[in-house]
Amino acid sequence: MYVSSGALAESLATKLCKETGNQGRLMWFDAEANLWQLSTRTGVAEMVAKCKAANINTIIVDVKPLSGFVLYKSKIAPRLKSFEGRSYPRNYDLLRTVIAEGHKAGIAVHAAINVFSEGRTNPLQGPAVEHPEWQAVQYEMDRTVTIADGKPMSMACSNVPYQDGQLCLYGRDADSAEGLPPNTVFVRVGRDGIPLSCETATGFAHISAPEGGYIILANGEAGEWLKDCARRKVRFQLSGNSRLARIAECRSMHNAIFVNPCHPKVRAYELSIIEEICANYAVDGIVLDRMRYNNIYSDFSDITRAQFERYIGRPVANWPEDVFRRDVIPGDDVIRGTLFGEWLKFRAQVIKDFLIEARNVVKSTRPTAKLGVYVGSWYPVYYGVGVNWGSSKHKADYDWWPSGYEKTGYAELVDYLCTGCYYVHPTRQDAVRHKDEEWKSVEAAAQESVNAVKDATVIYGSLYLYQYNGSPKRFAEAVKQCLDKTQGCMIFDLVYVRQYGWWSLLKSLFPGSAKPPHEVPGFISKARSRR
Repeated sequence: MYVSSGALAESLATKLCKETGNQGRLMWFDAEANLWQLSTRTGVAEMVAKCKAANINTIIVDVKPLSGFVLYKSKIAPRLKSFEGRSYPRNYDLLRTVIAEGHKAGIAVHAAINVFSEGRTNPLQGPAVEHPEWQAVQYEMDRTVTIADGKPMSMACSNVPYQDGQLCLYGRDADSAEGLPPNTVFVRVGRDGIPLSCETATGFAHISAPEGGYIILANGEAGEWLKDCARRKVRFQLSGNSRLARIAECRSMHNAIFVNPCHPKVRAYELSIIEEICANYAVDGIVLDRMRYNNIYSDFSDITRAQFERYIGRPVANWPEDVFRRDVIPGDDVIRGTLFGEWLKFRAQVIKDFLIEARNVVKSTRPTAKLGVYVGSWYPVYYGVGVNWGSSKHKADYDWWPSGYEKTGYAELVDYLCTGCYYVHPTRQDAVRHKDEEWKSVEAAAQESVNAVKDATVIYGSLYLYQYNGSPKRFAEAVKQCLDKTQGCMIFDLVYVRQYGWWSLLKSLFPGSAKPPHEVPGFISKARSRR
């Protein structure tokens, strides 16, 4: 499914960067992870100075995190007042402070917003809580497991972060379980319900399900029950009931409350925030993060249904089953309906249309500002969040790709893309050496990005530094892969550079100063003219 090493598209933009010395070196300032370090001007000045010394040329500061509470003086969005029980400085303006210090140091500052996330479920708060009608409506599956001599046991969650002390269900690999408590029991179960193995795991263990089967995880009393079932080789029987529910009622990654991209008031609200920032702050750019759906299971609201029916030109007889049904086994649990392909195009077009509006707002309000987007590099499965970040000229032969899907590609509309190459293996060879698939590497992810975008815009391979904790050599190689295969590297996130003390390492990887290609007039046009 992923691009092979023998079918790579050449990037003339990357080649031009190597010839001219242009290179993107972007540092992301996550709002919540760095909240207190950046809560004073002194703290900001210290971080900016370190970025300058490490030859970073662009700072991206997160000013609208998942919660929807902003870190600048807004007349539209609610401002952050406290975090984890501690009061935030009342009149402090993070965005204005970073801009002032960044510009003083000669570093461009871009403001990032989490577009369609407007709250958290833990604690329950945010604009989406105040406006429940904005919330995305998810197509949920409530699952239970039964054994022959016992009562049905409810599954607390499926394919989202593990819930301590509960039975949780996962298909394919269990990476989405995230950190596991000590002595977490996991049982691999075949599709016939027979336990195949029982082991224990802790932390970020790599656990994979058997082909066509699933994994049940539990600790504590639930873990002991699970261990006993596996020992006795009892047959598990999964059952499930589907329902539509507002997302605040559902378990989700990061406990984020996503809002409906189709809702007119949601779109107007997000565009007004972008306009407010561009009008009132001397930002050098705007970066749109989480400009997407939460997952493949949303949004199935009445508003979306009406817009989808207009899109296809007829009513949907069975909603949502004509789009897809959910299998009781998680993972690849989407059983495609007759309208699945049209649904993929519709959702991707919804996001592209929003981006067109957002671009118009940015370019008309602050013409010099650049527009960037942050996405995951896993393009072959990114349709699941309703986004086609590739070029509108890129066609692929994936089994899910509907005719005309390429028209929803939006790479041409942005000044640059940061694609998250979130893999522990720097190279394809490293992945193979560790008995993993080749595509689970920074090298392959960067190449996938280049292949999908086809020099329609500037691409920066992006790294999640947590994955390199204690491994500076692997991190250094991962940075080199981003610089070699794309037009630069985005570091996510400042908090890990601080914790690991990697400032000197960054400077060695980014020797001397360099101008990012997104700041070079006509850079992409010049690269493409060589074809």
